[in-house]
Amino acid sequence: MCKLLIDWSPSESAMDLLKLNGVGSEQIQNSLAYLKAQSELSNIVDIDGYDNWNAFFIMFCVKANKVHDV
Repeated sequence: MCKLLIDWSPSESAMDLLKLNGVGSEQIQNSLAYLKAQSELSNIVDIDGYDNWNAFFIMFCVKANKVHDV
């Protein structure tokens, strides 16, 4: 399991789940670029409630997509 954000990339299953939830490829790429640019996000153990980046990324993208659709 990858703990550092800089070393992580979304799994194929995470990407598939996002697409099934209506999140487009452009939104996924924008979300990934945004998260990797955040200096306070570096290690998954620092984020309460999440034990891996895929779970955090899925929730982040779904929520960002809902805001984007409004």
